[in-house]
Amino acid sequence: MQPTYDFETAPQLDVLIIPGGKGVFDPEPANVGKPNPAVVDPIVKFIMAQYPKLKYLFTVCTGSGIASQSGLLDGKKATAFKGAWKVIPLWRPQVQWIPKARWVVDGNVWTSSGVCSGTDLMFGFVKQIHGEKIAKDIAVWMEYNRHDDPDVDPFGVDDS
Repeated sequence: MQPTYDFETAPQLDVLIIPGGKGVFDPEPANVGKPNPAVVDPIVKFIMAQYPKLKYLFTVCTGSGIASQSGLLDGKKATAFKGAWKVIPLWRPQVQWIPKARWVVDGNVWTSSGVCSGTDLMFGFVKQIHGEKIAKDIAVWMEYNRHDDPDVDPFGVDDS
């Protein structure tokens, strides 16, 4: 499969979604829990090039760790996948990491915890842009039991 665009040829975007996953972590045993520069650095460069004109930046799972490396989340509230909570906030302590949140909105940056929290984040976005009725109708059509309170996070960690 050939992409339509790559990081070098992509046009200016309105919305950028940064997913996460195991690939963000450095595979070297000596660097356990640290970012994988081969994966993260090109994405960070792309985020920095796109961000000034982005309407929205979304992250899912460990994608917030990637976005944090750009410095664009410094001083902002954000969350991340709780399964990687012991390391992701260490990547960029300048971010106000929120340990108990399904998703967090700070300006035009939306960050979510795990994968399913990312779905709930998108429903929150649809609700903000198009209203509750549209968000509810989509959830019913998908047969999805959405969680519409971003602060209710059964997987949240006690960071005290």
